[in-house]
Amino acid sequence: MTKVLNSLVRLDPGNNSLSASNTHSPAITSQPILLKEENTWHDKLGIWIPNDLFPYVTDEPVYTSNRQAKIKGQHYEPGCIYWLNGIRKRKAAHKLAVRQQKEYEAREVKRLAYEEELSTRAKLWGTSSNRIEYREDMCKDLTNFQDHFHKKITPLTDRRSVLQNRLTQGKNVYKTNKQLLQLEQDFGCFNIDYFSVMDDCAPHYRYKGHTSDDTKHLELRPHKRPPIPSTNIDRHNSEVKKLRLDILSPEDSKVFTLP
Repeated sequence: MTKVLNSLVRLDPGNNSLSASNTHSPAITSQPILLKEENTWHDKLGIWIPNDLFPYVTDEPVYTSNRQAKIKGQHYEPGCIYWLNGIRKRKAAHKLAVRQQKEYEAREVKRLAYEEELSTRAKLWGTSSNRIEYREDMCKDLTNFQDHFHKKITPLTDRRSVLQNRLTQGKNVYKTNKQLLQLEQDFGCFNIDYFSVMDDCAPHYRYKGHTSDDTKHLELRPHKRPPIPSTNIDRHNSEVKKLRLDILSPEDSKVFTLP
């Protein structure tokens, strides 16, 4: 029975006879009451509004276009389908703003935590937060290069130890001396370029102004146009513009005589 009365109230909100028997009637209060159903009565507008849209209904009208909104012109009648769509867009915009605000706050928390971590690491290295990553990356590359260098040169040093032990034991002296001589030549030619192992395009090398060969070639810009294009089609592109001599002013051309 109560559901039937509530349905009648929604259909005829101005019916005082029904409102007297229903404590949820908007006729006896000036404040909107959230009902258990899907809609809520808005006293000022005099319409039923879905509960999910009610918090987004303000005194600001829903204009028919962005241009009308700028000039405060035509707007939709509250309660029509276009007005409800406008309120739904307002709700979606609010949720988007809330989500973006939360994402921004989360990024700020991560950024502050990362800066705090950088500051702690920088104190251990005795440097600033701006240079700590550069120093760490350079140290890692140097360690990796040393490991690579050690891996490549270890077979040569091991072979030298074997050959020297043969000489100490007096085994195959002539052949061993010849092999040692060849080994010493190999040691003399042994060389590993640092950037053959490391990536010279890494950010920490560009930090100190290191420029790769590809970038240098690109910066030459062999097909660069002249700074001032000419309307003369017969003029060669490589022609250099002549410098114009400054014209002296009358004050500069005056001859002053000594008293």
